[in-house]
Amino acid sequence: MTVLVAYATHSGATRTLAETLAAALRAEGLEADLVDLEEHPDPDGHDAVVLGSGVRVESVEKSAAHWARRHAETLAGRPFAFFSCSGSAADPAKRETQKATDTFLADLPVTPVAVRNFPGWVLMDRIPLHERVLLKSMRTPTGDFRDLPAVEAWGREIAPLLRG
Repeated sequence: MTVLVAYATHSGATRTLAETLAAALRAEGLEADLVDLEEHPDPDGHDAVVLGSGVRVESVEKSAAHWARRHAETLAGRPFAFFSCSGSAADPAKRETQKATDTFLADLPVTPVAVRNFPGWVLMDRIPLHERVLLKSMRTPTGDFRDLPAVEAWGREIAPLLRG
């Protein structure tokens, strides 16, 4: 059984979560193909799909939203899971509900078997100047907030769901 783990990232944090998730799925006996959405992966050749996206200014990455809409019919025909990666998810109150994730999924005609919002990082040297100014004005905490053991645990949790 093959699982496509596709991701869209801006600063690289989402890629590290997708890598961790793919490794966890492999440890559960699934074949996981890890692909950046910039490579335009085709979900047709996979039995299940996990899509991950960074969150920037309360929106999932445009490439993730576009890809999911373009492949919605294919995604609807197999187990599909979604995760987001955001510095704001470091706030426990925002892990369960993330505006960007909720808005994205409300507009998508596919219901995922699992959804998770993971904390990422807010590293100013990896963020464009205009976003840095906005984040500083909002007094956004900076640092690496990733919880890779939580990503591994989610991989173990969703493996049976992806098997269908």
